[in-house]
Order: sequence, then structure tokens, then C-alpha cells
Amino acid sequence: MKLNLLAASALVASAALAGIAQAEEGKAPAGWYVSGGVGVNFLDDVDVTGGSFEYDSGYTIAGALGYDTGDITSYGKFRVEAEIAYTENDNDSVTVGAAKLNVGGQLEQTTVLLNAYIDFVPGGTLRPYLGLGLGFVDGKQSINVAGLSASADGTEFAYRGAAGLTYHMDQNWALDFGYRYTGWESGGDAHNHSLLTSIRYSF
Repeated sequence: MKLNLLAASALVASAALAGIAQAEEGKAPAGWYVSGGVGVNFLDDVDVTGGSFEYDSGYTIAGALGYDTGDITSYGKFRVEAEIAYTENDNDSVTVGAAKLNVGGQLEQTTVLLNAYIDFVPGGTLRPYLGLGLGFVDGKQSINVAGLSASADGTEFAYRGAAGLTYHMDQNWALDFGYRYTGWESGGDAHNHSLLTSIRYSF
């Protein structure tokens, strides 16, 4: 009877240890990662003194180097990254007073941001996330109309809000589908809305 009890206890303990090991194995490990992505960018109208700019949809390209803490809380894990991105939207029109003119040129934006994310669903293959970022943008606005050209540029403070879903293909590779809001101000508020697809490799 004692032998049977000891055997049963050993089986229960083995099953419990196996369950713990499996849960630990399912957790995302900590480490460095790199990512790169491309997407479409929508830019709200920008009001300036005496008028406003309207833009066509454009594109954005981004790359980042970051650190992943692994699943250290019951909510999930944290990521911190440095990101550089280039975004371009062609001018559609300029409104001055009651006049609306179709013009050439574009708004080019190069952003450098420090981003922080929280990834939910510890150990999951599909993981939703939220993020915030702060940094700087170097913006250049050019305009071409009636054979005349002009441009202006400057560097401003920029801020970011993000949400998305990550699909983990394995422990190293992941696909990211996300929304990025990036805003800044220089004589008029610039509000960017980007839909980005990225691939991430964890070391």
C-alpha cells in the first residue's frame, strides 16, 4: 500500500514538473531583435498660416533594433526599441483662402523614435500589443506650381501611438501587422496614420 502511494505521488510530481517545464518552454525568451517593415501612410490635412495642404496616400519604410524582456509578468512581455523610418506623401492640393490649387511636390519625413511596447498573451502564437514612442522628425515640404518650386524643412519633436498583432512563426521569426500614429507640429499639426507590415528576427 505504501509502495502504491509512493508510486502515485511520484507520478503526480512528475506530471506537475512536466507541466511546469512545458509552460516555461512556451514562454517567450528574452533577447535582442531587429525588424524591418513597409506600409502605407495616410496624412491628414495640414493647416498652415493662410491655408492648408492636402496629401495623397503615401508609403513608409521602417527599421528598428530592440530588446525583448521575455514573458516576465502575467500580462506578457515588454519591448524597447530604437526606430528610424522614412515616410513620403505627395501633395494633392493647397487651399489658400477660397482658392484650391492642384500642386506637385511632397512632404518627406524622417523619424527617429524610442518606442516601448507591451505584448499580451504570454507564450501565445498570436499576440496583440500596444506601444508608445517619443523622438524627433526631420520634415521637408516641397511644392511645385506653374513651373515654380519652393521648399522648407526643419526638425521637430515627434510622438507615437501604436497597436497591432504579432504572429510568432517560431522562437526567432515573427510577422507584425500594426497601426502607427505619428504626430508632430511645425506651424501646423501633422497627423500620420500608417498601416505597417514588418518582419522581426530575435537573436
